[in-house]
Amino acid sequence: MKRFPLFLLIAALTFSGSLTSPSLFAEASKPNPNNEKKEEVTGQIKRIHPYALKLILKGETEEAIAYLEETEAANTNPEHTKLLLDIVTGAPDAWQFDAATWPWERTLPDTSLKTEAPTDKFTIAFGGGAGYVPEFERMWNTIGSVDPRAVLLLGDNVYIDDPETPEMQRFHYFRRQSQPEWAALAKQVPIYGIWDDHDFTTNDGWGGPEIEEPSWKREVWEIFKENWDNPYYGGGEENPGCWFDFRIGDVHFILMDGRYYRESPRTENPSMLGPVQLKWLKETLQSEPATFKVLCCNVPMAKDVKPRSKDTWDGYSSERQEIYEFIAEEEIPGVLILSADRHRSDAYKIDTGIEGMYPLFEFSSSRLTNQHVHALIDSSLFGYNEKQSFGKVDFDLTAEDPTVTYTIMSIDGEAIHTLEVKLSDLKF
Repeated sequence: MKRFPLFLLIAALTFSGSLTSPSLFAEASKPNPNNEKKEEVTGQIKRIHPYALKLILKGETEEAIAYLEETEAANTNPEHTKLLLDIVTGAPDAWQFDAATWPWERTLPDTSLKTEAPTDKFTIAFGGGAGYVPEFERMWNTIGSVDPRAVLLLGDNVYIDDPETPEMQRFHYFRRQSQPEWAALAKQVPIYGIWDDHDFTTNDGWGGPEIEEPSWKREVWEIFKENWDNPYYGGGEENPGCWFDFRIGDVHFILMDGRYYRESPRTENPSMLGPVQLKWLKETLQSEPATFKVLCCNVPMAKDVKPRSKDTWDGYSSERQEIYEFIAEEEIPGVLILSADRHRSDAYKIDTGIEGMYPLFEFSSSRLTNQHVHALIDSSLFGYNEKQSFGKVDFDLTAEDPTVTYTIMSIDGEAIHTLEVKLSDLKF
């Protein structure tokens, strides 16, 4: 019988096991920062200044100065160009990567606003996909014009794409908070936020099931908390995350964290939420009754909205079905879904396949300021991608049969598509 050297046998077994080991795929995805690549100097500058900042942080001084001088000549946001030139040339009053030395006024979210506004008939606005593109910052003015009771930002809110570099994270948050259009909205309307891949890690990435691994996760969370004003943040220090819930009158909003504990979709029955958050979600759904319970996700729950991808809930179908079955088993009425991620606005009617359960309506919107567009999907009730857009949702609890009305609004304030759902449509 032919014998194999012992070291070859061990190597073969180790290699074989590494392909199938659940722990391998349960780990966080490796970050792939977009700001490490040189971008053309154009009007869309969400990557231009971060690329220059990355050069500075890496100590590539000459390259940074050359790139910034090119940016300066093109007059592309000269204030930010000067900010970085001051850093790289050692100006005494240069930004020190913290809030104290940022040279412009920042306006942070304040969820204590509008506490006296009506709660039986009100509007909220929601969306995602808000990369910093100066010509489209006017979107915040358009949202303000509908006088929402609250704004829900469901991910890809600033496009950081660099979880291992705190300076990059703060730059992106501070830049958005310094814009006059954002400031006008944030001073008038409560703004709540959860993250998606481009805010938490990099494109289509996941954090894995461990609390402290990779080591960058907790610091990303800490910086996130510095820049939002949510009621609470996941399970706190013991179980970091960005999930939370709040109420406006008899409407219960439940916002989920789809990244911190997300496992690789290549594993068997992977989790997007993790066991602690899933338990919280069920308890929160089952808590005090509400006319409407609004599940808010960073990615769509409806099937086939991102073809050939497992980054949406399609990659986590077992956990998705577990949530649907819990709603059915507990006979929880009035559940709606808001989501983001796809660079368009859509409406979906979801058949859960559960006998006796009402269909779930999902309203999705994620092209607040982004230039990049995703194609429309045939399975939607309707969709829109011609211009930047947001979702306007009107709740009327004064009606005999309470209603929620979803309207896709363009950046120019045009009402594109509308769908009304009655509470009687959402009962067992």
